[in-house]
Amino acid sequence: MNIEVFSRSKYKTGNKPGDDVVLIEPDSVLAVFDGATDPTGAFYDGESSGRIAARSAARCASDLARSGALVSSTALEIFQALSDSVKQAAIERNIAHPPSTTAALVIDAGTSYRLLALGDTGIRINGNTVYQHHKIIDTVSTAARIAVHGILSQRIADPDEAEMATRKVIFDGLDAAVSSGRLSRDEADHAIDASVTQSALAADIAAGFLKGGIRTQFHHANSDDPLGYASINGKAVILDGTTDIMVPKAEVTSIEIFSDGYVALPSSGTGLRDWEDEFDRVEIADFHKTGPFQAVKGATTVEYCDDRTVISATPARA
Repeated sequence: MNIEVFSRSKYKTGNKPGDDVVLIEPDSVLAVFDGATDPTGAFYDGESSGRIAARSAARCASDLARSGALVSSTALEIFQALSDSVKQAAIERNIAHPPSTTAALVIDAGTSYRLLALGDTGIRINGNTVYQHHKIIDTVSTAARIAVHGILSQRIADPDEAEMATRKVIFDGLDAAVSSGRLSRDEADHAIDASVTQSALAADIAAGFLKGGIRTQFHHANSDDPLGYASINGKAVILDGTTDIMVPKAEVTSIEIFSDGYVALPSSGTGLRDWEDEFDRVEIADFHKTGPFQAVKGATTVEYCDDRTVISATPARA
């Protein structure tokens, strides 16, 4: 198997590591884990809780691969083992806020590849079939963020300051923004209306989340409520929105595994250069991620909108 891999921290200076972790064991397993950004901003011996969660899950997946469990165990058993490893890592590091990560794995299972995915880290087979789950809670946050950015960018001349002020509003919650005077109540309601329109959720559900902000999002992890989503976060894992399929090797010409820092996928080509060319195109077309390539965060002169990682693999042919 021919393998290319690229991983870049969201910090453009490279002075801090990102939250993505790669696992490559040729002819066994390829995987990407995207740790969630720590809402407290805390670092533990130079690492964020998201990176710690992703690295712990990667190590656990490697152990499972060596034992054969990635082929023989159920998806729930595998994801739960990864989640339990994250819990143990959090205990060892005394991490106050529940750390979490996504996971996307392509596993050699004899005559087939097993595809396992949880969260919005995606897998693309043969350059056209994509397995990636998008959370409704992110749709809510993104729509509200775009509405808030539209308001604040009219008041704050510096684009970086406008982006960071918008992030703070969405993170801390609309109620805090109104209390501080950053937004009026009407403006906060406008952001809620935008999220309802985009997500088709009931207004009270969207409002309840947005008023408290992304800092409260972990309450919805592995929950069956309307904003719930599967997460590898040290708790009991739900399977809603996960992937577990077998694809015959004879049908596979290329494998790509990617984190959501790539807001758009290349329409032609499957190599790293194709992914980075597409990334550059998106940065030029929609730097703030408020137009055709909407995201939970926009870019600044010192940060990309997120960490980005891609594995591109071409199976060997006899």
